[in-house]
Amino acid sequence: MIMGEIIENLGERFGVLAESNTHQLTVVALNTDVAVGDLFLLPCRRGPDRLYIFRTNQYANVLNRSLELNEVARNKLAIPGSYLSADLADEKFLELKGILLGYAEWNPILQTWEFHKPRRLPQHLSDVYRVEYGIPRMHYILSTLMSDQLGNSGIYIGNLLAGECALDSVPVYLPVNALSHHIGIFGRTGTGKSNLMMVLLCSVLKYNYAVSKGDSVGPVASMFAIDPHDEFRTWHSASGGADGVRGLIARYSQTELSRLVDPFYYLSAKDLEYTSFERRIILSRADIIPEDLISISDFTEHQMAFANQYYAIHGENWIGKLLLGDISLNDSHGEMGTEYLPTTIAAVQRRLSFLRHGNTRIFKRFDPEAGLLYSSLLPDLICALESGRVIIVDTTLMSEIEQFLLTTIVARVLFSLRKALRSAGSSATLQSEIRQALGNDDTYGQLGMRSLADELLRRLATGALPYLSDEKIKTPDSLPYINIVIEEAPSILNPERLRFGSVFYDISRQGRKFGIGLTIVSQQISAIDQRILTQINTELTMSLGNENERKEAIRNASADLLGFEKELQVMGRGQVIISASYRDIPLTVQIPEFDNLLPF
Repeated sequence: MIMGEIIENLGERFGVLAESNTHQLTVVALNTDVAVGDLFLLPCRRGPDRLYIFRTNQYANVLNRSLELNEVARNKLAIPGSYLSADLADEKFLELKGILLGYAEWNPILQTWEFHKPRRLPQHLSDVYRVEYGIPRMHYILSTLMSDQLGNSGIYIGNLLAGECALDSVPVYLPVNALSHHIGIFGRTGTGKSNLMMVLLCSVLKYNYAVSKGDSVGPVASMFAIDPHDEFRTWHSASGGADGVRGLIARYSQTELSRLVDPFYYLSAKDLEYTSFERRIILSRADIIPEDLISISDFTEHQMAFANQYYAIHGENWIGKLLLGDISLNDSHGEMGTEYLPTTIAAVQRRLSFLRHGNTRIFKRFDPEAGLLYSSLLPDLICALESGRVIIVDTTLMSEIEQFLLTTIVARVLFSLRKALRSAGSSATLQSEIRQALGNDDTYGQLGMRSLADELLRRLATGALPYLSDEKIKTPDSLPYINIVIEEAPSILNPERLRFGSVFYDISRQGRKFGIGLTIVSQQISAIDQRILTQINTELTMSLGNENERKEAIRNASADLLGFEKELQVMGRGQVIISASYRDIPLTVQIPEFDNLLPF
């Protein structure tokens, strides 16, 4: 639509621009119902054709003549008959103030509207038109003008919010590669974070489905989503509402199930009857290295040194031996290691006690000498995530430390493998790079994670680990975008924890190079390490609990939230401010109720 067509479809004039600067616009309008957050369009023909987009963040009732409202109110109170409603009907005006989001300028060469940050101002006394809810032509105009800010494909999040109303025909998308970067989901209890996660999972499934059908181009996406309430699988089906992810994949054909879901989408520590694509999660003690435990629980420097030395000597069997009381630090050449105080060794044993047989539902014993061989779902889990799968993990029967340990192991192994893939010069060297990445290098006498390395190399040979194509190494750019969800993020991403290092800190700094991103879910922003926050480039901020958290949200946003401060205080359930480094402006969005989303 060109300028003339747009103006014809804007409807009646709402008001007139009174004052403007690069920070704030003031609009005078007739007395009508207005809400904070309402959107307005201002056509301008000073220079190239432009349409400015204005968002109100405050307004006031004013009178047309030089009467003060407080003077009128006092007179009416003291002399009830001094003013009749009819006397003031034509005097009542509104004065709206707000922020200029930017403007769309017509590009005659490309024959399209291009959005720009507000480096220029609209002309004096410009006419102002409100974007009205329920008028499709207005929504179409707004979508056209803001197309590159709203996105037109990828991961659907919700609909643009204008005042108190979501514009049903103005959807907002995240680019799919946002999943390979880092996302923050922040909001107090009851704001709708679970529903947001449900919509996000559904959108990733729909995106992968579109790619498989040829309707979208690009790598598919994987998500490893921790579900502390076991609700993503069935959602509200037990109470007569919509089914969850289970209901979505039930619509797939057998071919689509094989291509998009196999071998599983749901893992749980519960004793499940075997059903298609739902499994009991089993990992092995051999999957754990000291670094995993150090990053999620309290270790002193001496305890860390002992654990690392013990692991270097005993390899993947270190936990079993240590829990049995074998404290030998002699290496394979019979040389003695550093001696440690008995209290240090006992302290490490206590920190491993949750892994004793009978104390954990998900970590199984490993002791080849006693006939307890390697048994773990981890190799299949890694292959699934490298193949573009959405995987939900029910953690209701896991302790907090088990949940964090599981997430840490998966993140570390994926990150190590992607780095190995980048390091390998050819398919001939890929196997050795994978072994080295898992600390299993016989050349240097490193035992490491030998069993996991063996299993992954078997899957590499069969193609289940999809790192090769016609004997050529794939690059991380051609593999699925992988996103790992960290629930209750402050527990493991606080400054005290990260001072000893963490795979999540490494991924936050380097993960995007390897196509691995984090989604950090938290009620608090202030409790998360600042080094992690600075690496997040997409924030989905819902209503926050107190002023301090709101200030942190504004300070850490990837896009300037000046003028959106009040939103963080008054937003309702399911409403979110999206700020991103790849978008010029923040967007207020209404997340739809998952129960009302259309299936594929």
